[in-house]
Amino acid sequence: MVLTPGVRIQPPPLALIVVGTLVFLLGCIWPAIMFDDFQNERDASSWPTTNATVVEMDIEVYEYQCGDSQNQDTCREYIVEYHLQYTINGTIFDVEESEKVSHFDSRVWEVDYPVNSTRDIAYNPENPSEIDVDPQHYTPFIGPLVQFVGTSLLAVLFIFGAIKGLVTTLDEHGESIKQEKGMLPQSSEEITFAYVKTVWGVRTYQHPTVEALVQKLTSFSCTEQQIDAFFKACQTTEKDGTAYKNTLNLEWLNEVNTMAEQHSSIEKYNLVQKANIARVVFLGISILFLPIALIFALPIWLTYHALPWYGWIPVWGTLTPIGLIFIIRQIVRELKTRTDQGLGALLMDFLDDKDD
Repeated sequence: MVLTPGVRIQPPPLALIVVGTLVFLLGCIWPAIMFDDFQNERDASSWPTTNATVVEMDIEVYEYQCGDSQNQDTCREYIVEYHLQYTINGTIFDVEESEKVSHFDSRVWEVDYPVNSTRDIAYNPENPSEIDVDPQHYTPFIGPLVQFVGTSLLAVLFIFGAIKGLVTTLDEHGESIKQEKGMLPQSSEEITFAYVKTVWGVRTYQHPTVEALVQKLTSFSCTEQQIDAFFKACQTTEKDGTAYKNTLNLEWLNEVNTMAEQHSSIEKYNLVQKANIARVVFLGISILFLPIALIFALPIWLTYHALPWYGWIPVWGTLTPIGLIFIIRQIVRELKTRTDQGLGALLMDFLDDKDD
């Protein structure tokens, strides 16, 4: 088999390096802001712990107008005021403080630590009046860590792509630019219209040139039904008297490709196919997050009637893809009615002209 690859366009390596560097630096901003708080929490994690009695506890809720002048909304700020009492080496300590908390943390105070309850606190052995009411609480640092890891991996991918582009040989580059724009890859295999379907429901034709031609026709918004009708008509025509391998050869495929190129000089992305793939991907994401939401988020909600910010991730990870699937379904339906460029009918006319 002789197979000539098509043109491959790669972005400049320098651009990939710049983008990768910018992505990495942007990913470092939030972790840098939270680094001092993380250091303080880590230092407090080595402090000894003791039980403290909640003598007084009150949660103040302040409402204020937020948003811009056109889209005003009411936001709430939660302040917990507490009086804790604990004993260290026979000495009683009383600590009265107030701090700004999230809605979820305010619910934790109300449910788990009402007046006369006890809670574990950490205290500074050198200054027992300095305490940490929530020792080893590293949850606020999950977000910055996830962002840093994600952006770092993305930056590595960009830089890896740049390195891969730099090591591409000049021979490969020279061979690729020789290919005429829009030319199909040329395979010496016998022409066949057989195909298999991937897990995404996308057809992959066994013959490389036929596969490339189908991709070209699809990019011009030719539907699978139109392509099937065209190929079936071709097979029907050859049964009427023309030998198969003498009619449907590379020259014939190239003529169809030339006709398609002349029909439309503006290549369109196969949005319908990509949208269907996106639906499968979104369904997989929803299935992945569903057990996490049921096992982790649901019990917290039933206990506190609120969720921390990270608790909403599996919830939205389950519900948002479902909503997007329905939206994409409507988009696909609309695209199928609006994207036909008339190429399907032109293919049949092309075949009729050949028969004449």
